[in-house]
Amino acid sequence: MKFVKGQDVSYTALSGRSYEAKVIERKMDFKKGLIIKSTSNQRDFHYLIEIQKNGTTENILCAENHLQLLEKKKRREKKAA
Repeated sequence: MKFVKGQDVSYTALSGRSYEAKVIERKMDFKKGLIIKSTSNQRDFHYLIEIQKNGTTENILCAENHLQLLEKKKRREKKAA
């Protein structure tokens, strides 16, 4: 699944801890400021996300497989209730 700029997501860190996040940019060359076109062979679609952690805001570059839609998680909680 490809995420769009401004979308609310859930980020799972390598430690296994999850954070609510927002997509800031999609797969960019930060030095040139250009979006890199993805190819079908390349499955690691990178994102720059923003998370709130311990009262501070952090920007993190991550792979697509570390992200999930935040809305799906909320829907599951409603179904369980």
